[in-house]
Amino acid sequence: MKSAIYLLGAFFMTTVGFGAERRYAESVAMTGHAEDAATTFDVRIARFPEQNRGTLWFYAYVNGRQYSLVDEHVQLLTEATTPVAQADVTFSLTGSSSASLAGRDRYSANMTGHLQARGMLHPQAHPEPGQGEIPVEIEASFTAGHTPINVRAGRIEVMGRVRGTVRIDGQQVHIDLPGKWHEQTGERPSFAPAFTYLFLQGEERGLMATRHARGAWGYVFQDGVITDITALEIAPYGQPKREFTATLFDGSMIDGTATIVREVSVPIEGKRRPGATVVVDSDIGHLMGVLNDWRP
Repeated sequence: MKSAIYLLGAFFMTTVGFGAERRYAESVAMTGHAEDAATTFDVRIARFPEQNRGTLWFYAYVNGRQYSLVDEHVQLLTEATTPVAQADVTFSLTGSSSASLAGRDRYSANMTGHLQARGMLHPQAHPEPGQGEIPVEIEASFTAGHTPINVRAGRIEVMGRVRGTVRIDGQQVHIDLPGKWHEQTGERPSFAPAFTYLFLQGEERGLMATRHARGAWGYVFQDGVITDITALEIAPYGQPKREFTATLFDGSMIDGTATIVREVSVPIEGKRRPGATVVVDSDIGHLMGVLNDWRP
């Protein structure tokens, strides 16, 4: 059995960029999903220091309603790159929308994170870029359930727990959810080649896998053990239930069925990246999370 390599220092993977020329970018996200999928949130910022701008994705589903924002022109508090080789860092941007995500002890199982974000969100799941009309704020803390995993060069993923408060148009909702943190930095000329991304969690267990043209990567967390994923087969985009099989480094397999609960989409580079909240019956139990496709 092979354990995925944990975070060791600076990262050199890629994230959102624009145009044909290669540009450095960095992104970080915190998400949370209730076990019955009745409450979810996803806040992700991308920073482009050479262009002195960033983007904010802010999605929340609370009390039976979906809210969303994609702000593609947020200013940076500093044009310097975030010093990601350090154990303690803060990614931030500001403007009519703002967000900061601060990670502490990012090399260890004691990692924690703190999120603050605000913006004017749209009351829908498929927003156009730009401000909406409903003020939404979130403040949440993340506690890691395991050492952050360097799933590939430049990208880390870590599962854990998120606790905090969401304020929607003056109304306050407390959250205590399974959640995750991920980071990604580096250069590339466009958003990404085609991929399918599956991220699922249960009580102290979970599965993360990305499939693309060259194969798959990811890991399973169960009984305190991390095991690499080497392959992922999944039913095509567009079906209400998508069966999947994840193959682990030791040759064992995990089968499951992801049932679509809600669909959302993110406008990226003039296209739409479809995504969904899913609940899953699997060989490692009941799970919940997200299933995203790019150029499906």
